[in-house]
Amino acid sequence: MKIAKLIVALATLLPAVSHGAAGMFDQFVFTSTNGGALAFYDTGAATANPNFQGTVLGTYNRFTDTLAVGGQQKSYKNNGTDVTSHSTFWRITELGGGFTSVTMPFQFNIGGGGDQQWGGDSQGANINPIEISSNVFAGLLNGAWTLEVYSQITTNGVNEAATHFTNNGGANYKATFTLTPEPSRMMLLGFGLIGLMFRRRR
Repeated sequence: MKIAKLIVALATLLPAVSHGAAGMFDQFVFTSTNGGALAFYDTGAATANPNFQGTVLGTYNRFTDTLAVGGQQKSYKNNGTDVTSHSTFWRITELGGGFTSVTMPFQFNIGGGGDQQWGGDSQGANINPIEISSNVFAGLLNGAWTLEVYSQITTNGVNEAATHFTNNGGANYKATFTLTPEPSRMMLLGFGLIGLMFRRRR
């Protein structure tokens, strides 16, 4: 009888022990090229979207094109823990240094069990305009570059750590892109060099 009571008591404790008081699931990064439609990529999710890790984002004109980045994800909370913020962080790997944060505002509750969706896209009625980074290409020269991202939630620290990360085991998520000069500017540069050669010959 005592053993049976012990088993029942342990069973009631297992959910609290086996699951954290807060965490993330279904994490996505999105990009917008030239202010256009959002392209979603999986980071901590398994959907029909492409994985951000290892993606080749494309080749862009550094004088005329822009690229911005943001995020969306879901979180859960229980046992007195409250999730207070979600953020996406990004940087250009080759430049090193710190990351720039992009806020993911609260969008809506999922059911009634503490699950919520947060994101910088337009799915939440309170997101207008969307929350997205400044131009990732700003200040970069021609060549190949790496866009590195991770996501984070903060909590009230009750029964849970103050911060949680989705960061690919500490390596973060990385996609590459290439910047090229504007063709018309290259033609002007070429004509300028030809003109300089003719002047020298004279």
